[in-house]
Amino acid sequence: MKVVISLYVVVLFAIPVLEGKPLRPNILIIFTDDQGYADLACYGNKKNKTPRLDQLAKEGTRFTSFYSQTVCGPSRSALLTGRQPLRSGGWGMPASEITWAELARKAGYQTACIGKWDVSNRKPIVDRMPNAQGFDYYFGALGANDNGSVQFHENNRAAGSSRDMGGLVRLYTEKSIDFIKNKRDSAKPFMLYLAHTMMHTIIDASPSFRGKSEGGLYGDVVEEFDHETGRLLDVLDDLNLSETTLVIYTSDNGPWNQDKYTKRKKGHPEGSVFWGEAGPLRNGKGSPYEAGYRLPCIVRWPGKVPANRTSDAIFASIDFLPTFAGLCGFATPDDRQIDGIDQTELLLGKTEKGRDYFYFNRAGVRKGKWKYLRPNAHFHGYAVEDGRKKLDELYDLEEDLGERNNLADKHPDLVSELKELTTQLESKRVTVDEPTQFQIRLKDRVPQRKSASIKVNAGQEAVIFEVSDPSGIGSGSIHLRNGQWPEKVILRVLLSGLEGFEIKVGGKTFSGAYHGEGAPRRDNCLPVRMLDTEGSPLSGRYLVESDEGGGTNRRKGYYEIEVPQALLNPEARGIELSWVDFYRR
Repeated sequence: MKVVISLYVVVLFAIPVLEGKPLRPNILIIFTDDQGYADLACYGNKKNKTPRLDQLAKEGTRFTSFYSQTVCGPSRSALLTGRQPLRSGGWGMPASEITWAELARKAGYQTACIGKWDVSNRKPIVDRMPNAQGFDYYFGALGANDNGSVQFHENNRAAGSSRDMGGLVRLYTEKSIDFIKNKRDSAKPFMLYLAHTMMHTIIDASPSFRGKSEGGLYGDVVEEFDHETGRLLDVLDDLNLSETTLVIYTSDNGPWNQDKYTKRKKGHPEGSVFWGEAGPLRNGKGSPYEAGYRLPCIVRWPGKVPANRTSDAIFASIDFLPTFAGLCGFATPDDRQIDGIDQTELLLGKTEKGRDYFYFNRAGVRKGKWKYLRPNAHFHGYAVEDGRKKLDELYDLEEDLGERNNLADKHPDLVSELKELTTQLESKRVTVDEPTQFQIRLKDRVPQRKSASIKVNAGQEAVIFEVSDPSGIGSGSIHLRNGQWPEKVILRVLLSGLEGFEIKVGGKTFSGAYHGEGAPRRDNCLPVRMLDTEGSPLSGRYLVESDEGGGTNRRKGYYEIEVPQALLNPEARGIELSWVDFYRR
């Protein structure tokens, strides 16, 4: 179920087009994990051999001022939504966020996500998993491999696990190849988002690559990445898709290169150094210094993106959504703050100008060559520099890429300007507790009861009202303040045993009590389903089952009722509800 903050917003769309219509390329994003700015030979590494990625850079444009985010989940929510993590939620990205996959799918694209998801709190929360966020197909791990294992899901269902970290790069590449060869609808353009787990913390390479590089185990993984990326690109060639496919290779954040983390983390392969190389950049993952945010980025689209080009224009992963909107012909919503900008002209070589500024989450901002960090700039614990003084920091990145010479005292006016810009960017944060389209009222039946709630998850085509009540007996109402009801109105009841449920709408009263799947239903009864958290039917009548010790366990799930559209006529402005839980207290 897709959730948005408000239901009926007049949305104005401006879809940039070239020569009168969108170009609509296929899009392949290859997204690595914790890779250093200087891990690839084409970015200056002298130990790791990366011929396929070096060739990709020769065939396209290599960006040297590309920014992602400083840690995993925030990086992914920003990439998917075009919104900074303080708006898009990071690991806890809410279902109300709109991804470019959703928008592209509505515009006729086939979409797939392979690999590390990491924006549903690393849990199988269906409304926040890839299928619900716009991807037609998903295979991968919802979280990371911090304990040396991953648990897979295929679409919304669990699909086994693995402790073979050395096999993940090839596995995800094989799944991507299988999508392109066998699952892809050749009549549609596609978007494939391949988000690798490597090189995150517990790294390993396959036997074919382990011990073969000059860069230790980490270098082995880099070289295997290079090889597997080449195999995927070869499939595009074999299927004559290269000329119509925009390829983007980048990473989520900088290398995890701090002793504070290494000394307390256990489980790494013996003798391994799992982090990458940041080159001239300061610090690494979790830090607002350049090595935390600045990543390698290579973009190729033969005949469209200039070949053998290096660009130092400021470009960022938050720019993907508005850029894809222009290239692919879908609409960018205007009901929320979008932090990204359309970089089509930059990608196609029609300009060398990129972003004017880039915001570092809760830390500061870069504008042109100048970078400002506030005294209390946010660092993740392992990235804190013990000797750092909490002062305003200002760096000239053209002259001091390593951020060693603080010029704040010499340019107080510039510090004031960038400090104000940082505050302005943060002030655009929008939080809304519930859509104002509906008014929710609850009525207590039991004195001193635990509070009940009706939460609203609303979209333009559907709305879910989620009823929960720890005491198990209560009532409430939902009133439509303006506009019309969405096409689907769903009541989701989080009680343990739906013994009684009454609905009044349009002057008529209906029962929503659940008597088990297949039980006879009277004329005034609405269809009720008992579902697990993945939306699959459950057997029995109650969400409580007995255990071997004679006790009981609450099964994960809910009751769901869809209110017939015929009842929601223009005069029906309200729905009254009352409920009784068999296991009420």
